[in-house]
Amino acid sequence: MSEQPQQNIPEQNDESRQAEYQLLGILLQHPVKIDEVADMLEVKHFQIPQAQLIYDILLKQFQQDSQISRTKLYLELQKDNAVANPAEVIEQLTSGFNTIEELNPTIDLIRKNYQRSLLIRASRRIKEVAKNTDLSVDDYQARAQELIFEATSESDDLQRHIYTMEDALMQSFSAYMDRKHKKADVGLRSGFISLDNLIGGFKRGHLNVVAASTSMGKTAFAINIAKNVLKRNTRVAIISLEMEATEVIDRMIIQEARVNGWKFTQGETNDEEDSRISKALDNLHELPLMISDERGLNVAQIRARLRKFKAQMDGLDLVIVDYLQMIRLPEETAQNTSRAVGEIVLQLRNLASELNVPVILISQISRSFTSRQDKRPVLSDLRDSGNIEEVSDGVIFLYRHAHTSAAAREQAEAEGTENDTDVIIAKQRTGQTGSIKLFFEDEFIRFADPENISLEGTMPHA
Repeated sequence: MSEQPQQNIPEQNDESRQAEYQLLGILLQHPVKIDEVADMLEVKHFQIPQAQLIYDILLKQFQQDSQISRTKLYLELQKDNAVANPAEVIEQLTSGFNTIEELNPTIDLIRKNYQRSLLIRASRRIKEVAKNTDLSVDDYQARAQELIFEATSESDDLQRHIYTMEDALMQSFSAYMDRKHKKADVGLRSGFISLDNLIGGFKRGHLNVVAASTSMGKTAFAINIAKNVLKRNTRVAIISLEMEATEVIDRMIIQEARVNGWKFTQGETNDEEDSRISKALDNLHELPLMISDERGLNVAQIRARLRKFKAQMDGLDLVIVDYLQMIRLPEETAQNTSRAVGEIVLQLRNLASELNVPVILISQISRSFTSRQDKRPVLSDLRDSGNIEEVSDGVIFLYRHAHTSAAAREQAEAEGTENDTDVIIAKQRTGQTGSIKLFFEDEFIRFADPENISLEGTMPHA
């Protein structure tokens, strides 16, 4: 037996019809309320086609004339035979006695019905997606989560982001006092004192891009930050699109134990180094870290994984995505890679805001700088990678002069500066720009901050 179509679904039920017609009746009897309603309801919120048509006409009247008129509504409905009997429709809407007190409850009900309709449509789309046998389980889960997120992303809270001067001043002063008395999160400290003094930590909801050309140590820098913050029991998620999870952990062990990276990977460590490795494992094994190392993920799949990680760890404090150019682009945008990458960056910034967590996105830059006399990277070097410089909240470049040419390496070795790394803060929405210097310790695949070394030198030995 064939499946019969559902009747009385929320999009078309009696409750929706009654609420939408009641709202239109209130507007026609109290035209001055159109501006209040227009700020809270759009045409899309109406489920009944005739009610949607009438509200659209009233909105257009309001936009053109700053008021609404029954006569103009009648003429518009009469035009092109939009409804069978315009006069009768208007009479039905205005025949009842609708008080202004019913306005806000009616708006709430219309929005509630709209949310329900979105969830029902999402469930149908999920059912259709499930019929696609070519999708992997991960792809299906990511698509299903994305559809549910789209259906629930519109808040039921009617309070708009509109403030009087008094409201804004009170919120600003309250936030200032929280920061002053150390009650507020002023930014996640990276563990590099020089960097933290300059940028004030990584802010929740911000997208921070760490960019450099090949072999400058981008991934090592990000892993270094992750290890630093993990030591403070900060919850970290790493989306590694290039390295396997074991490789990420190997880097952390090498950094923590300060053993030669090559000897560690070759199993050539001695007894004393093995003891340091064992201690590093003890230090690291209970830290709150989740890693995804599947390659070729798209943004929807990254979003799904991070939501899952956040639920598993009961929150997130830092996300690292390594790296931008390895994120799978939508097939339909293959003809315009730069635009597609820019859209990915925008989606990741929105994701940082959605999860309320700082996101560090690692990115490659082109080697176009090699033709310049001053080879330090600048924001314009990112233009081949979409609109990173406009969308991101912060941009940090890594620059190691010794790695720009053979002659530069020889000069650096002669001067003893081969491990110098310039960390250039080229953009910072809520902090300072400028640069600091870190040392890259090749043997341990880690960065060292002269400020940290100086502070550690003043501490008494246990």
